[in-house]
Amino acid sequence: MADHKQNQRHDGNQPNEFVRSVIDLSPDDIVAIDKKKRSLLTFLGDHLRTVIFAVCCAVMVGCGIYILNSLIQYAEAERLYGSLVGQADGQPELMLSSPQGVPTPDYEACQNLTDEDISNIVNSSTLNKEYERVRSRLSALKEKYPDLYGWIVLEGTPINYPIMQSDNNKYYLTHSYKGGKLSAGAIFADYRCNRELMRNYNLVIYGHHMSNNTMFHSLDKFLKEPFFRSNNIIKIYTLDGMFTYKVFSVYQTSMYYQYIRTHFSTREDFVVFANEMRDSSIHAVPDQTFSEGDRLLTLSTCTNRSDDERLAVQAVMIDYYLANSR
Repeated sequence: MADHKQNQRHDGNQPNEFVRSVIDLSPDDIVAIDKKKRSLLTFLGDHLRTVIFAVCCAVMVGCGIYILNSLIQYAEAERLYGSLVGQADGQPELMLSSPQGVPTPDYEACQNLTDEDISNIVNSSTLNKEYERVRSRLSALKEKYPDLYGWIVLEGTPINYPIMQSDNNKYYLTHSYKGGKLSAGAIFADYRCNRELMRNYNLVIYGHHMSNNTMFHSLDKFLKEPFFRSNNIIKIYTLDGMFTYKVFSVYQTSMYYQYIRTHFSTREDFVVFANEMRDSSIHAVPDQTFSEGDRLLTLSTCTNRSDDERLAVQAVMIDYYLANSR
């Protein structure tokens, strides 16, 4: 019985397999295992560095391609729109339409006209020369580009562009006025707006906020009050006439805000809307009032700070000249 208990104590003190394997290790075995671990770590570290380096190179190449493509797109946009503005500004002659229903004057009476008489006749024309020069250009562009809506000019800014309009609000985000692919897109009117400008209670026009100061980037200027107060005239030319607006509101908002409404249930509803837009401005214009006969213009662009943030500049029509009024 004593021998059996002794054997039990001896068996109970037997080390398990893991402990026995450690006990049996020689110093050389431990050094070999340590070298193996370090080799594995070195192998993983070297490959991890290689992977990180490859990823960084790929990112750098991608960024380089993106920057290069952006520069190419900017240059193409400046070429397209720069040449278009140059042609409009440098047009040597006015293509005025011939007067209708003018009676043929007596020959002898014409012979007796003085230089002063002739000057009075010429200057008494009811034609608006500024509009007629632009209208002739618009007519030529309309024949080439049927989507042409008009032309917009903001004093004190480089904004001097044709306005396009398609049957949706996506096409001209990525296409130029000529229809070719262009990241700068085009300035375009909301597809819901009427082709006849005066029929729109709120004409909505969009443009990209390009970092090279083109398209609607210059709308940022209105955020500064001195500019807002002194450079607040916007002109829009269409084949229907010339329309002058005065800016009364500028603010940053969400793309889901109702500032781009184009339809109103009643005229009273429109006046409520106009007052709300005025009150949204970061620069107060308390003297600005609205009536049911007013017409608004809303310019909208991204802020480049958030996907759903927008910069809105809104103006009210203060003057107009209709093409069929002469």
